[in-house]
Parts: sequence; C-alpha cells; structure tokens
Amino acid sequence: MKKVIQAGLSEGYIRLFLAPISAGFGSQDNRLPQPLVWGVLAACILPLILNQIGVDFSSPHPAIDWDTAVQLVAGKKPDSLHHSLAGDYTHTILEWSAFCTAIFTAILAFAHFSIDRNPTTPVIGVTLLCAGVMDGFHTLAADRLIPAVADNQNLIPFTWAICRLANALLAATGTSILLTSKSKKWQHNVKFVFLVSSVFVVIAYGIIHFCATSASLPKTIFPNAIISRPWDVAPLIILLGAGLFLYPRFYQKHPSIFSHALMIATIPNATTELYMIFGSTELFDNNFNIAHALKILAYFVPLMGLIFDYIFTHRALQTSHQSLTAEMVQRKKIMAALEKSEAMAQEKNRDLELALRQLQHTQSQLIQAEKMSSLGTMVAGIAHEINNPINFIYGNAEHANNYIHKILELLDIYRKETVNISPVIQAKEEEIELEFIRQDLAQILASIKNGTNRIRQIVLSLRNFSRLDEATIKFVNIHEGIDSTLVILNHKLKQGTQLQKQYGDLPPVECYPALLNQVWLNILTNAIDALELRQQQGEGSSHHEPEIYIHTETVVGEGSEPRVRVRIGDNGPGITEETKNKIFDPFFTTKPVGFGTGLGLSICFSIVQKHSGKIECISQPGEGTEFVVDIPIRMPKTYPNPLAAQIA
Repeated sequence: MKKVIQAGLSEGYIRLFLAPISAGFGSQDNRLPQPLVWGVLAACILPLILNQIGVDFSSPHPAIDWDTAVQLVAGKKPDSLHHSLAGDYTHTILEWSAFCTAIFTAILAFAHFSIDRNPTTPVIGVTLLCAGVMDGFHTLAADRLIPAVADNQNLIPFTWAICRLANALLAATGTSILLTSKSKKWQHNVKFVFLVSSVFVVIAYGIIHFCATSASLPKTIFPNAIISRPWDVAPLIILLGAGLFLYPRFYQKHPSIFSHALMIATIPNATTELYMIFGSTELFDNNFNIAHALKILAYFVPLMGLIFDYIFTHRALQTSHQSLTAEMVQRKKIMAALEKSEAMAQEKNRDLELALRQLQHTQSQLIQAEKMSSLGTMVAGIAHEINNPINFIYGNAEHANNYIHKILELLDIYRKETVNISPVIQAKEEEIELEFIRQDLAQILASIKNGTNRIRQIVLSLRNFSRLDEATIKFVNIHEGIDSTLVILNHKLKQGTQLQKQYGDLPPVECYPALLNQVWLNILTNAIDALELRQQQGEGSSHHEPEIYIHTETVVGEGSEPRVRVRIGDNGPGITEETKNKIFDPFFTTKPVGFGTGLGLSICFSIVQKHSGKIECISQPGEGTEFVVDIPIRMPKTYPNPLAAQIA
C-alpha cells in the first residue's frame, strides 16, 4: 500500500513540475541542458523501478554475536564488527558526500560572484552551505564525534527531520529575501552574508548538540502507519511550495542557469522526502539509503547549474575580450613606448649608480693610499731618527756598565789601602749615600738597557707591520703580522682586557704583507672600540670581563684548495642585522662624528678580495662580534679586480 501511494505521488508531482519547465522561462541559455534534467528525473524514478524487480538498497546490520564480543574484549576488531556497522558507514559516506557538494557549491558561488558581481549567487550558495553544515553536524552526532547521550535509533531520524526542515526553510528564506529586495543592495553586503552564515553555523551546532545530549527525544518513526515519518511532512510541503511558486518567480526576476537549477533540484528534494515519509520504517533500510543518495543529487543539481553558469559567463567575457582587442593592442603599443622610456631611465640610473660607486671606491682607495703613505713616512722617520740613537745607547750601555764596575772596584781598593780616611771624605760618603748609589746604579743601568731594548722591539714591530721593504707579493708568517699589530695597539688595550690567542700551525702565506696587516689593524681597532663602548654604556659588570680572541687554522676550501682562516672576535655589544648588511659599505660608520671615517672595513673588504679571499661578519646584539677572514695560501695567477667585484 505504501509503495502504491509513493509511486502515485511521485508521478503526480513530476507531471505538476514539468508544466512550468515545458512552458519555459527565459532563453535556452538560461536553462539547464535537457539531458541533465531528464537524467535527474530518471535518477529519482530508477530506485523505485529497481525495487520492483527485486533490488534492495538496505544496509545489513546484524547484532554482535558472542564471539565478536569476546574478540572486542580482547582488543581485536573482527570482520563481523565491520559488517554490523555497514549501515553506519553507508550513512556517513552519503551524508558527507552531500556536505562536500554543498561546500563546492558555496565556493563556486563566490567564484562566480567575483566575475559577474551578481549577489544572488553567493546568497543562495551560502543558504545551501548552511543546510549542508546542518547535515554535517547531524552526521557527527550520529557517529558520536559530537558527545551524544541519545540512542541513534532516535537521534538519527530526529536530527534528520530537523536538518531537512532547516534545509527547506533556509532555501525558501534566502530566495524570498532576494525576491523582495533589490539585488544591488546585496553587492556590498557579502561580508554580512558571511557573518550571518557563521552565526548560523554556531546555532546549528548548538541545536544538534542539544539534541545529542538530550536524554529523551520525540518519536519520529511509526513503522505500522501509512505515514511512517510524519516529521518529514513539513519539509516536503515547504519544498513543494518553493519549487512550484517561489523558485519560478525567482527565475523570472533573476534568469540564470543557477536559478533554473534550483527549480530542478526540487525534484530530488521532494522525492527524498517521499521515500522517507512513505517508505522508511527503520534506520539504514532500502528507502532510508535511497533518500540519502537522492539528497546528494539535490545538492549536485545547483552545483551543476553554477558550473554551467560559470562556463557561459566565461564565454561572455571572452567575447567581450575579443571586442576590446583593438583597443588593447593600441594600449600595448603605448605601454611598450612607456616601458622603453622607463628602461632608458633605469639604464641611466644604473649608469649613475655605477659612477657613484666607482667614485666612492676611488675615494676610499685614495684615502687608503694616503694613509699607507703617511704610515710609511712615519715609520721611515722613526727608523731614521730613533733607531740609530737607540742602537747607540743600547750598544754603549754595556760598556758603560763595565766601566762603572771597574771604577767601583778601584774605589774599593782605595778604601782598603787607605788606613785613615779623613773625616771630610767620610762626611761626603754619608752625604751622597755612597752605598745606596752602588746598589741603585746597577739597577739604573739594567733599566736603561731594558728600555732601549723595548724601543728597538717597537721599531721592529712598526717595520714588520708596514713592511716598507716588502711591497710586493711574498710568503710571510701571518702570526708575525698579527703580533706586530697587537704591539702597536697595546696602548689602547684597557687594563683587565683578556687577550686569547689560539694560533694554529700555519704555513707561510703568499700575500701583500702590509695590506693584510692593515686588515688586522682595522678589525682589532674596531674590537677595542666596541669593548670601550660597552664599558661606557654601563653594560660591563663584575662578572663580565672584556675579551678579544684570535684563532687561526688551516681549512680546505672549494676544489680542495688549502686556505688560511683567521677569526677575530670580541664579547662587546654586537651589531644588528640591518647594520651588518651595510658594514662593508664605503663611508658607513656607527661611531660618533669625528671618531670614524667609515672606510676601515670597506678597505678590509677590498684587500681581502684582492687576495681572492672572503670576509664575513657574524654578530648578534648583546652576543659580541666575530670577523672571519679566509684567504688562499697561494694567490691565484690572475688576481681579481677589487673595484669590479665591489661594483658588482
């Protein structure tokens, strides 16, 4: 009896709905293709025909036997357990398929809106998405992904009825709003639509959560009645009213394939309710599964309408694009001329920048040459004016010491041979403190000798540093150059500064000795200045001792090339990343005006490049600074041009 009623209602509804379709609304371009419409009709009728010939779509759900229960207690999952859950699996797959289709429809609706700015599309898309969200929450509760108290025998049919009612009301409400308001009003209210849909998602979750956590739910399935699911009658009435009266008016006001698809979607929507109302008597039976499958089709039809709308809109844009081709060609010519002018201007800017860099480099090179020339003149003067007199003093100090010792010996002999020393002589000895003079004179002569020896070492260190007699490339000991630099800077080192030297076993290095010594001088000077700055800023404390460390080693570079690596670092305040990126630029300095030229590290960069090496700065604020210099042990035959490298 139920099957007869169901078949009769389906046939009557199809005839009633085909009337407006056959009459036609708008042009053929604003309607779904006829094969697709007939396919939807066939999909709705086909399950009924297959049922008549014996095909059953129900899902088996046998009870769990004793063996299965024993295996579950043992922590195993037997195949019989999965077989008993076949209905739940099928229900989850069908519901989530419908939900995913609703998501795709909403996404495509907003993509379509971005092209033609028709606000009806996203509004209807959001209503379908909200209905899909209700179905998703319904599935989560059924699968116990939302904490639930109610039994699935009552929870699933009750939340199904609530979701179907929400589906029908949302679609009808969204369409009614668009019918009674101006579409332009919604062009700037898409964000409001998003907000409302988000609020609805929260409300939908609240409704499903309330139903899931309710201890008792109303009975929704009456197996022995003609209408086995009376709660689904209200959604059916709303869907039929919308499909026969509301959607056709909406199609007339906003003719599009999407609005036509809403009318066609009423067929699977209403058929879904018919299968549930007059056929489904328990969970996962034949009509239950058919209804869930047809609900996917109800979401799929609007999606297809959007796809066709998107395709036709894209074709229209292509046609419009072709009509503007001539204008675009003209614009391209103008743009090409502008780009050519811009390219010429950029080329001139690059030439000016290159000239400026060349000028800066030349200026720094001139200043470097002047500094080296001044240093050479100073060293030459020291060697001429100081070295010879100091050597004279140093050489005669030994003779003076011998002579004085002989005179003192003679004085002792006089005192022994003289029996009676006159009171005048004794008084004079006491006056001049002869015994003290005898003791202190030896110390004075030793101090003179040590002082002259120290001056000789300083002069030698200056000569080693400047290497005035070694202006060409030669093999030298790197450690000697570093030590000579430290001797020169010894007066700048504050008392208490720890100097840590870890020298490796380095072979002689082929280089310009004077230039490399200038690199060590600039880096060490900056390290000393950084430690002084930290002390002035009050960052020094009893547990913080200023320290400079020098580490040398032999490393293997690219192509197995032996290289020398020198690390010079301090535990000063460090520098920021922004400063580190500019530290080798000419005339860039962080020191106060009058305390730096900004050329020291730029000159170091050029000198290291001249030696085919690399210099790197490693620093973090508050962590100190380290400079790493890598140079080859043997310079290549073709020396790089530091000017070209810096400009590049």
